[in-house]
Amino acid sequence: MRHRLTWLTLACLITAGTALAAAPDEATVQGLYEGVCTVGGRQTVEARVVATGDAKYDVFLREMLPGDKTKALGKIQGTTEGDAVRFAGKVGDADWAGAFSGGAIAGTCGSGKWALKRVERKPPSLGAKPPRNAVVLLAVGEKDFDEVIVRKDKNGNQAEWVAGDDGAFIVPRRGFGSKQRFAGPLRAHVEFKCPLRAKARSQGRGNSGVFLPNGNEIQVLDSFGMTTYTGGGCGGLYKWKDPDTFDAFSLASLPPLQWQTYDIEYRVDTKDGKPTGKPRLTLWHNGIKIHDNVELKGNAREGSFNFQDHGNPVQYRNIWVAPLD
Repeated sequence: MRHRLTWLTLACLITAGTALAAAPDEATVQGLYEGVCTVGGRQTVEARVVATGDAKYDVFLREMLPGDKTKALGKIQGTTEGDAVRFAGKVGDADWAGAFSGGAIAGTCGSGKWALKRVERKPPSLGAKPPRNAVVLLAVGEKDFDEVIVRKDKNGNQAEWVAGDDGAFIVPRRGFGSKQRFAGPLRAHVEFKCPLRAKARSQGRGNSGVFLPNGNEIQVLDSFGMTTYTGGGCGGLYKWKDPDTFDAFSLASLPPLQWQTYDIEYRVDTKDGKPTGKPRLTLWHNGIKIHDNVELKGNAREGSFNFQDHGNPVQYRNIWVAPLD
């Protein structure tokens, strides 16, 4: 009996140790990192660690230069080995290797060393207060849906609002839109959060969209370190124009599970009090201008703002529309 108890105790200790030493989950590892690398001289480095499923990661490395400029360095891979996440790959002529621990990655890069810490950047307009003359569609912490409608199915059934994080709501089935119709010129503010869907690719990663009054769509997607077709990435004018800052690193995009912002200027000409011609759009994504006075494809007309349901649990909050002075 004593031997049996000893073995049971040992088994429990091993099990407890294994549980304590479990590998960090993907949500903890993926994200933005900043720090330094000393190969070839000291460099300030940014890493975008992108969860790709099965506890694996793509890591895009950039050197941070003066004047908010960057230079691509290369890509390495991350894999989970037991209770550790390790990174390795070749960047230029140097072999890079490192490991994740406590919200940081450290290791060697050729004859030098690198050490990066996970950071969370907040968009400068996050939580922007609506002006007095704004129409508020969704307000943080309030359950007043007087200014929005949820689309009904063919049988007249309407999905219910489901609360998300931080006073937000998950986009309901069939999407939602503004009750009021707008012609412009106007400005609008939208806050959204994409889910982490590590195994998904392209349009499967946190897909939704913001439809302007003339019917053109600003795509919502988890484009953090992921590419897709023209206009299909986050901030793209759907299927016809990528953001001006778009590349394989999706520089304006923040990681999934973090709040992001769109700040929209929608300009139209009027004739006899009615919108005419093509609207023009200027758009800031997380404070970065990604479209600058772009002429849209659809004609100017009076219409509602709409927010697309694409089967992904994208969250929205703090949405308002105001006249453009």
